[in-house]
Amino acid sequence: MFNFERYFNCLLKIISLNVSAFIAMIAYRIFFFFYFIDATTLKNFKSYIIKAFFLGARFDFSVLAYINAPIIIIFTIFLFIKNIKTFKVSIFFIKIYYWITFTFISLINIIDFGFYIYFNKHINILLFDFFKDDVYNLIKTIIQDWRFPLALLTLITLSYTIYRFVSSTTKKLTISYFINTFSFNIFLKIFIVIFIPFTIFIFARGTLSMFPLGKFYTEISANSFINDVSITSIHSLMDAIHMKIEQSNDRINIIKKLKINKSDINLSMFNKISIKNPIAEKIKPNVVLIILEGFGELPILHNSKDFNVLGELKQHFDEDTVFYNFLAAGIITVHCLESTVLNMPQRPFSIQITQTSKAFNNFSSSIVVPYKNSGYLTKAIYAGSLTWRGIEEFLKAQGFDEIYGEGSIKNRYRHEWGINDAQFFELILRELNNNRGIPKFIYAMSTATHPPYKTPPYYKPLKLKIPKEILQMMPNEKKYNQKIFESYQFANREAAKFLKIVKNSKLAKNTIIVITGDHNLREFNASTPENIFKRYAVPMYIYMPKNLKRKINTKFAASHIDIMPTLYDLSLSKQKYIAAGISLLNTTKKHIAFNSEGFILSDKKAVLYNIETGKILYFDYNTKTKALYETHETREHRLMTIYYKTVLALSDMYLKK
Repeated sequence: MFNFERYFNCLLKIISLNVSAFIAMIAYRIFFFFYFIDATTLKNFKSYIIKAFFLGARFDFSVLAYINAPIIIIFTIFLFIKNIKTFKVSIFFIKIYYWITFTFISLINIIDFGFYIYFNKHINILLFDFFKDDVYNLIKTIIQDWRFPLALLTLITLSYTIYRFVSSTTKKLTISYFINTFSFNIFLKIFIVIFIPFTIFIFARGTLSMFPLGKFYTEISANSFINDVSITSIHSLMDAIHMKIEQSNDRINIIKKLKINKSDINLSMFNKISIKNPIAEKIKPNVVLIILEGFGELPILHNSKDFNVLGELKQHFDEDTVFYNFLAAGIITVHCLESTVLNMPQRPFSIQITQTSKAFNNFSSSIVVPYKNSGYLTKAIYAGSLTWRGIEEFLKAQGFDEIYGEGSIKNRYRHEWGINDAQFFELILRELNNNRGIPKFIYAMSTATHPPYKTPPYYKPLKLKIPKEILQMMPNEKKYNQKIFESYQFANREAAKFLKIVKNSKLAKNTIIVITGDHNLREFNASTPENIFKRYAVPMYIYMPKNLKRKINTKFAASHIDIMPTLYDLSLSKQKYIAAGISLLNTTKKHIAFNSEGFILSDKKAVLYNIETGKILYFDYNTKTKALYETHETREHRLMTIYYKTVLALSDMYLKK
């Protein structure tokens, strides 16, 4: 018969299982901490480390409470059923439940660990982009990583160990008693039966405050890595699922999150017109916008004879115009694609347009509209498969006349994600020379500087002795460091070859070229406020023919949404367009750059705005070292934040309209 004594002793017997699980969670957190730690950046944050681990223990207890809640309910139900035979049958399901649950947690920890290596962030809504990407090549890339066999072996070992331990524990649920409870009076027994579920509820909630334990509570320091130490992968996954549900139902109200009154914003702010440009009107120059995969700024800041990442591209950087206070729209390729093609910023938490039915809408803000209205032939080139995220249909809907993918050129030395950079620039040059006599706008995006970082077998890299500062920011990529920078260097040298060919041809007189990156190299771990800019920075290079050349203040802060307004001013004359960005030829307006992560930059000030929690950090920005230093709010910080909120709210309203 199942009675209170058996109920109470069953509770005692699962304690050992949960203590072991808790110790394993602590061990994983310690391993996570020491694997990703950059000791040089934690000098001023040592007092927060203990706080992070203590908070982490609360998160661990929360996970265990949720896991044990169904088991407590089962034990409590059997107090009333009392049938021992039925209870013995249920033990099999309890065993399987614990085994599957703890194995699942191990799996999510491993996935989260890999996610953190790649994005320097715990699992978030980007996880669901895995199923929208080129899944086959993603899986192939993951399997090729040297850490994959270790991860798989670890999961199998953990699962087997968990099964053995759970089997041993559940066997004891039907035999022997630890404590004789016959002496407990009825009131004590009732108290225990009520107290246990109540305690589980409190631990699951993690706090007695208004809101349950969640990501909101992890903002304990200005160091993002220390904040990340505390939260569990399960809580991160639950947050991501919740956000995905909101996103799928289009329930995320960015305007409300930003605390902006709809009546205070006006979409006419995006209605613009390019400057009068008689020379451009006369010659109608070709315009080429090239976006290189992983073309981050940090390696370029350390370019030298010993670490020659630019190669021949350095000559062109020295000769022409380059912006170094420049931000990518977001942290993945599709963020850049959407922002540059639609002339709109990447909205936090919002599903990409390319993944919705709106991908088939012809947006008035489309990148090609002013060029088509000026008689241009518009072409889009993607160095991978046009089926990736359905971009072929998206680009067609936005009005491109011709669209080319990896199948548009002989595919020699292909890598997992498409054609190599030599073929990529060959394809651009081919389409630039085609349709002679017709002005062309070409939008081109490469795919090569991407895991597993392959270069053609014939390529002989220049010297690449990686600087200490960069190595410190890439503590987990020792095996791939050289390959990463070889592919990065190869892409830059191919870009230089392309520029040299253009400059030595008739195209030099009537072709404007912009080269930027879709995002920084993901392997950089920039957890401290000092390095935030370096995490998001990409350079922007502009080649302008002599007759069209204009002096531009390269100290301006800018981002992807400012590229096209600048190009419209350089290549068109008095042409209307819709865009969120501001032309860099405009000297009458303050230039403020921002990205999807809420990082805002202008002159010598920066702001980090967390739209989810509302927390704001203010910084001074050193334009020479690119370092940030936390400071108090100033009027300039306040105006930057207002601008960011306004443009973000306007873009959300426009794209949903």
